[in-house]
Amino acid sequence: MQNQQKLTHVENLNNIFSKNSNQQVDKHYLANDENPQQFAIRSSNDIRLQEALNKMQQKQIRQLYLDIGPIYDIDENYETRNFQDGSCYFGQLMNDQKSGTGIMVWSDVGNILDGFWVNNELNGFCRMIYSNEDIFQCNFKFGKANGFGLFQNKVKVVKGLWTNNVLNGEGQEIRSDGQKYYGQFKDGQKNGKGIIFYKDGCKYEGEISRNKINGKGILVWNDSSYYEGEFRNGIINGSGVYVSGNGKSLSGYFEEISNKDRIQRIQCINNNGSENLIEKIRQL
Repeated sequence: MQNQQKLTHVENLNNIFSKNSNQQVDKHYLANDENPQQFAIRSSNDIRLQEALNKMQQKQIRQLYLDIGPIYDIDENYETRNFQDGSCYFGQLMNDQKSGTGIMVWSDVGNILDGFWVNNELNGFCRMIYSNEDIFQCNFKFGKANGFGLFQNKVKVVKGLWTNNVLNGEGQEIRSDGQKYYGQFKDGQKNGKGIIFYKDGCKYEGEISRNKINGKGILVWNDSSYYEGEFRNGIINGSGVYVSGNGKSLSGYFEEISNKDRIQRIQCINNNGSENLIEKIRQL
């Protein structure tokens, strides 16, 4: 086993999460040339690191960390500091302050943080492994996440730009069930304009508010029919146009009346006053 080639940080993450999810960590991001040192081949066998990790009560988190490995090379000058709250720092120090690369272990809580510090404050690329096995990694400035980051758990992978610990601006959310979102975020929620690819092959493109489709947009079903018009609180509701796969169209007021048993039912009151019921097969 000692002669076996060690896995890179990226390969370790992919192998671990592929057991529970169809999604993989984005290799382009993890191999970003702007941060080359944190993705080199690492060793988790440093005795001092083992001593810090052995204080953790959550064995599965300790093992997850060992499987992934540290993001920075462990320096021979790393020192250990234990704090009154039960946490432990293992890393570089200057004037008895965290300065440089290091690892924080909260043994009672179950979190492990790899980071780069300047005068006890996070400044640089950091990664947190939480007690529930969620992983967040991002560039930090003045102690807060500021820059391109990635959050991953067993359900989804979220990538985008963080500002003062909050996801804001362009980003994407890839879920393990196959649903994908590409678009804008505000205050950590999908908000603005975006595209949703549903797991059943349907697609929505348009306005989104607080994680729900809301405003003007277009929903294309997997039979090539589509509705273009108004949405409210996640459903079709308002004025619009429906065009079937064979090109026939309806204009008027549309209201989604149910979406269960794999059938999406939409009522249309035509411009001439007649009512029509549209039924679409869904696999949400």
